[in-house]
Amino acid sequence: MRTNLLVAVDVSGSISTKMLQKFYSVINRFFKYGIESIDTVQFDTVLREIVPLKKASVEIKVVGRGGTDFQPVFDLMRTNKAHYDGVIIFTDGCAPDPEITGRRPKVLWIFPDKNCEKASAESLRKFGRCCVIEC
Repeated sequence: MRTNLLVAVDVSGSISTKMLQKFYSVINRFFKYGIESIDTVQFDTVLREIVPLKKASVEIKVVGRGGTDFQPVFDLMRTNKAHYDGVIIFTDGCAPDPEITGRRPKVLWIFPDKNCEKASAESLRKFGRCCVIEC
């Protein structure tokens, strides 16, 4: 099964190691359902390198740990030559709302817990759907 989704992982300073473990655990589970490859990108105030994952990873190197800005993710979605069908954003939601111009991408915001969802989902719902990782 092929997917044209981008998975963006918030690696800002407000994201704990435990949250990152949850995020990457969910990404690794995609491979159990027949997904062959997933493009992932880490971001804080800037985007890091897009990394295609072709199998579940035991160890992920996290680069960043600054503030959070969603705008670079949406800029990538608008300009990327691969034409992603949508983006899954793992985040605690602590950032200003992005400005979206042109075609609106399909977005799924995934929060690590109910507290993050309660604090951020209301403003982010205008950009896409929201859910929480239940562990």
